[in-house]
Amino acid sequence: MTTVAAAPSRTDSGAWRAALPHVLPFLGILVAAVLLPFVSNDYWVLIGTRMAIYWVLVSGLNLVVGFAGHLAIGYVALLTLGAYTTSVLVAGNVMPAIPVFVALPIAGLIGAIFGVVVGLPALRLRTFYFAMSTLGFATIVTQIALAWQSVTGGGIGIAGPEFPAPFNTPWGFYALCIAFAALTTWMSANLARSRFGRALIAVRDAEVAAEASGISKPKMLIAIFLFAGALAAIAGGLFATLQTYITPDAFTFDLSVLFFIAILIGGRGSILGPMLAPSS
Repeated sequence: MTTVAAAPSRTDSGAWRAALPHVLPFLGILVAAVLLPFVSNDYWVLIGTRMAIYWVLVSGLNLVVGFAGHLAIGYVALLTLGAYTTSVLVAGNVMPAIPVFVALPIAGLIGAIFGVVVGLPALRLRTFYFAMSTLGFATIVTQIALAWQSVTGGGIGIAGPEFPAPFNTPWGFYALCIAFAALTTWMSANLARSRFGRALIAVRDAEVAAEASGISKPKMLIAIFLFAGALAAIAGGLFATLQTYITPDAFTFDLSVLFFIAILIGGRGSILGPMLAPSS
């Protein structure tokens, strides 16, 4: 009886030992992020905040590009959509003003819906053809932001949302963004190492074989574009707060390239690599 009871313990400890090398780098990054405010000035806290916000978007985009294998270059469109949605809802331009912690999930929901809209061409288009479709969507979003002056402020722009205390200071907002980044890291890492993540890799590397073995490509892609779109829009809401004031000029093509290159440098099929790439 004792032997039977001790067997699961040995198995659990072996699983922990196997997982430890994968977990330690993430713990090291988290510890460095927590210590940053205590060993640096406000400038480096600002840089750390920006990196955390970018990672919220890249962690979802990495599943689309790195794991599903679709070249989504124009994801700055969903960052723009999330930033304007959060700012407009908090400002009360189209309806009574709502708190920022309510506006942010709504922006995530809208981002998830439009993430699927961006991803639908992936069911038919591959490689650079799909990349061009995402760039086209980014152009459409920018033009709407410019033209819809009564809501978005047009070229003049609109004030970004402000979080309540204690998140209305650079240090407090940094802590909030680090919390979002840690949560999205945990979510994306779990998805990547699950059956879902392995199915994405199968669709990426051998689409015909994956479908022959029972993997539904449309369901997989719709689910992953929902997730990535929601994270991109939430990152947009945080980005609007960081900027304090947003205009269409803040969402440039360079940002799209930065997000995409972070995944390319970090390596496809990896979580840690794209996380470190923007800081290198």
